[in-house]
Amino acid sequence: MKRAMFALLLLAALGATAQTKADKKDKKAPTPAPVAATAKPAAAPAPAGAILANKDSKTFHRADCKLAAKMKAANKTSFANAAEATKAGYKACKVCKP
Repeated sequence: MKRAMFALLLLAALGATAQTKADKKDKKAPTPAPVAATAKPAAAPAPAGAILANKDSKTFHRADCKLAAKMKAANKTSFANAAEATKAGYKACKVCKP
């Protein structure tokens, strides 16, 4: 009896009311409006003969190299060909071997 009274007092103090399953179904939260996805513009593909170089590591890559794709934009520079990059003091990538 004491437990039942305590439970009732606790429910009253919290302001809770008993709900049936039907009440819970009726009070579903409204679905949020769909958020428009903000698509990032695709990076322009580099020309076929282009060489991308990393200013930080002093390494040059083919444009399709997976390591070139990971370079920070601030570190990227480009050359027309591998000879030009070598002349500027850059070394060839060991993955793509330009």
